[in-house]
Amino acid sequence: MCRRFVLRLASLRMVPLLRNRSTDWTGFTRSAACLFAVLTMLHPLAAGLITGSQNVSGNRSTPAYTHNGTTYGPFGWNYSYTRSFDGTVVKKHLEINFMFDDALNYTDAQKAAYRAAAEANIEGIWNNKFNVKDNNTNKTYAAVVDVTTTGPYNQTVEVKATKALADPPYNMTNWYVDQDTAAFQAHEFGHMLGLFDEYIGGAVNQYPNPLLSNDGLMGLGALNASPKMYARYYQQFADYVKELNPSGSFSMVPVPEPSSVILLALGFGGLVVLRRRRAADNVTVA
Repeated sequence: MCRRFVLRLASLRMVPLLRNRSTDWTGFTRSAACLFAVLTMLHPLAAGLITGSQNVSGNRSTPAYTHNGTTYGPFGWNYSYTRSFDGTVVKKHLEINFMFDDALNYTDAQKAAYRAAAEANIEGIWNNKFNVKDNNTNKTYAAVVDVTTTGPYNQTVEVKATKALADPPYNMTNWYVDQDTAAFQAHEFGHMLGLFDEYIGGAVNQYPNPLLSNDGLMGLGALNASPKMYARYYQQFADYVKELNPSGSFSMVPVPEPSSVILLALGFGGLVVLRRRRAADNVTVA
C-alpha cells in the first residue's frame, strides 16, 4: 500500500507537467529525478552483496572415444586461476608463462610484443560479451577475464615458429606462431578455465552425447575470426557470485549491443529537441 501511494504521488506530480505545453522543463526534469529516486529506494540498485576472492584449481579429463571408426584421446589437463568479485566486476585472473623456443630467435622486444598481443587477443574475444545479473535488483556486473604474464604463473605455454613432425598439435600448452589466431588463443584460454571442447576429435565432455557447436568458441567457431560466445562459457561467473551470496538469484545476460546504446542516446536527444521546440512555441514576438 505504501509503495502504491508513493508511486501515485510521484506520478500525479508529473502528469500536469506532461500535459501542459508551457511546462517548465526544469521542473519536469526535477520531478523525473524525484521519481527515479523513489523507485531506487523501493527497489535498490545495490543490494550490499558479499564480495570475495578465491584461487581455483582442478583437472579435466576425456576418456578415449571412437567416433565413426576413428579413436580420439584420451585427453587430460589441469586448470587454475583466481576469481574475484569486488561489488562491481566479476573477474577471472590468469597468469601465463610464455616460453619461447630458441629457434624463434626473438628479441626481448619481440617477446614482449607477443605477450601483449596474446593478452589483447584473449581479452578482446572474451570481454564485453556477458554480465552477471542480480535477478532481485536487475543490477548487472561485468564478467571479465584478465590475462597477465608477470607471475606467479597458472599455465606455461611453449611457443614455436612452426609445428615439427614430432610436436603435438596446437593445444593449450603448445602454440605455433604460423598457426596463431586470436580465436585459437582464446579457445585454448577456455581450456585454462576448465572448459571442454565442443567438436568431435577434441576433449569433449560426456561422449557419446557431448555438447557440440559449429559456431561457438569452444567448438568449430574457433576456426573463424569472430566465434560465438555462449552464456555457458561464463556460467561459472554467476555461480561464484551465487556461492558468495547463497540467498541471491543470478544469471548471465548479454552485454547490450552498441546499437542499443545509440538508440538510447537518440532517445535523450529527442527529449532535448522536444524541449527546444516547446520553448520556441512559447516565444512572444513584439
